Amino acid sequence: MKITCLTLVFLLVFNSFPVAAANTRSDTGEMVIKIGVATAVVVGAVCLIRTAIINGKAGKLYHEGEKLAAAGDWPGAVQAYTKAWELNPDYKDVAAKLAEAKEKAGTMYLRLGDEAWKEKKLEAAEAYYRQALQYIPASTEARQKLNQLAQELAWVHYRRGLSYEAVNRWPEALQEYERAYLLAPEISEFADHYRRAKANADQNLPLRTVLFFINHTSTAGVEELLARELQQQMQAAANGKYVMLDYTRTQAVLTEQAAALGGELDEKLALDLGRILGVDEVVIGAIHSFEVRNRVRIEVSAKRLQIPTGRVNKEVKPFTYTFARGATAANWRDELPKLATELAKRLN
Repeated sequence: MKITCLTLVFLLVFNSFPVAAANTRSDTGEMVIKIGVATAVVVGAVCLIRTAIINGKAGKLYHEGEKLAAAGDWPGAVQAYTKAWELNPDYKDVAAKLAEAKEKAGTMYLRLGDEAWKEKKLEAAEAYYRQALQYIPASTEARQKLNQLAQELAWVHYRRGLSYEAVNRWPEALQEYERAYLLAPEISEFADHYRRAKANADQNLPLRTVLFFINHTSTAGVEELLARELQQQMQAAANGKYVMLDYTRTQAVLTEQAAALGGELDEKLALDLGRILGVDEVVIGAIHSFEVRNRVRIEVSAKRLQIPTGRVNKEVKPFTYTFARGATAANWRDELPKLATELAKRLN
């Protein structure tokens, strides 16, 4: 700042000389020099005063930061040093002090997080670890502890959700299940209860799931792939009209209960499974033909059954879907999402 002020003074004085030289035979030249010098002095004085004021403020904040640091108030020290640095990044060793205070504050919050975790105050521990990351964004220790804590914390939210669900407080249950699901989306139990709560909390939206497709062709596995893709496409197309039950949960119940209820895949089994799953509608279908010649073609049908009555709410009669040109016996699976999208449109 001082160098800038001196430079301005020099330029103002220097620029007055040519004018003075052109007027050396008159009093005007002398007047111009005086005005130039006076202006330079004023500008220089203003710059120096401004610099002194800024440095004074930075100094106060710097000393405030030192006091807070000495008292162990590292977050407060970070705040004071940050303000001082913003006023003048070159003031003494403020940059180094700020970096040290951030490191100390992050370490402090890591320690507080560890203590809270030991006392089973999991939400407090999570908050402390996140605060640690605010001060030390590159801390692998804080991130690792947050990841380890996530699973344990997810079960806490899940159990709270169960408590709210037991007394039909669905909005609160939904909030807790959602937190559990976001922390550990790979646990199907969390996803299942989250979607159930969403269906109940969102004005009792119907809860649907895709159960199975009966495969009448020799192409093994196409039925499972289509069911999974249809589940995803129906979920994407829900638009607040219904909620899809987690597919993993559905398949787990199907595998577990199908043998006990009767091994044959039919509407009766679908209704029984729907009751066990607690859904309002189930989707079942059939694959009637699958051929790979000049073009890949598949004939499918599907229906939505109401639980528990078995009424057909929507039926898609058998239709043939022709895959895009270029689809072959080796890559037809890549085209299944398009078929599932078309089928979802017809079922909705």
